[in-house]
Amino acid sequence: MSEIVKYNNDFNLLPMPELKAIQMDMFMAIISLTKDKKENTPFLKKFFNPDKRKIIIPQKKFIELCRLNDSKMDYKEIFFAIDDCLKKLCNFLISYQKDERTIYNFVCFEEANIIADEVHITLQSRFYDMIINKKFGFTAFELAEFAELSGKYTKTLYRLLKQFRTTGKAYFEWEEFCRIMKIPENYRQIDIDQRILKPAIKELSKERNLFDQIRVPFKNLAYEKEKTAGRGRGGKVSGISFTFKPENIQMQKLENESQKIMSDEQKYLKILNNMKLNQVRFDYNDKLWQFNDFDFDEFKIIAIELVRDEYENLNFGNHMHFNAKNQEQFFKMIETFRKGIR
Repeated sequence: MSEIVKYNNDFNLLPMPELKAIQMDMFMAIISLTKDKKENTPFLKKFFNPDKRKIIIPQKKFIELCRLNDSKMDYKEIFFAIDDCLKKLCNFLISYQKDERTIYNFVCFEEANIIADEVHITLQSRFYDMIINKKFGFTAFELAEFAELSGKYTKTLYRLLKQFRTTGKAYFEWEEFCRIMKIPENYRQIDIDQRILKPAIKELSKERNLFDQIRVPFKNLAYEKEKTAGRGRGGKVSGISFTFKPENIQMQKLENESQKIMSDEQKYLKILNNMKLNQVRFDYNDKLWQFNDFDFDEFKIIAIELVRDEYENLNFGNHMHFNAKNQEQFFKMIETFRKGIR
């Protein structure tokens, strides 16, 4: 079986370094080796020390893990490809705003070297904590399946959609989506469709043979752009939604691991964070709403009404503040909205 890449959902929001597709495989291999003490399997214990946040792995084993042997590069080319990737990781600086009250600024790796045929990598403490903290949701996928994909856009979309593997629905605001995908600013909508989205959708929804099994990363994968109100069929693209067949119950066991010890407060806070991150849509009082924000302490949920125009485009309408009197009513309100999710 392949190693599992598993990390905090916040990682999906990060502006990634400029990596080639094959270097993305290396980066995800590093993440797959990064575990906390409870998750450190006998295989991983050979290569990762959680107390020092340090990976030491033979270069040959690292090449196997990244499936670089399957590439057309010779050993010298592989060596310099690894070295180039490690240099980029050492310059990987994170600076992003998660919400109105939270801004992160930190480097991700303290060192990344090749020493005597071994790869040595030490994660910065803040970055390590972000990767292993899966309390309020995580993304998980098989490293081998990720490595089988071609192209950086396809790989990035793959890991973004894996966050929503159990729901089969994902929504992103357009500017945020373009930032995460690193889409060139001079690309027109038709360029994005033809050069990025359609090729990625085609590859992510086709059958492939992995471990002698026929697999499809995302069955029935499709996307739809949404526009703000405009004249005729025009309007500015404001968001993009993806739909696909959710993964089965067996795959959901990964997510259930983090729910076993949750209190009600932790459980519903996780639900709200997921609803906000996914920008979920739900039916309530014969209207369609999109989740926008919440205040856990004030028992408040903020949603935007969605209205279809004469051309069947969904447009944003009024904001609504849904308030509860106490925590018990607040939790009931959350459950009501969850039941109406489309």
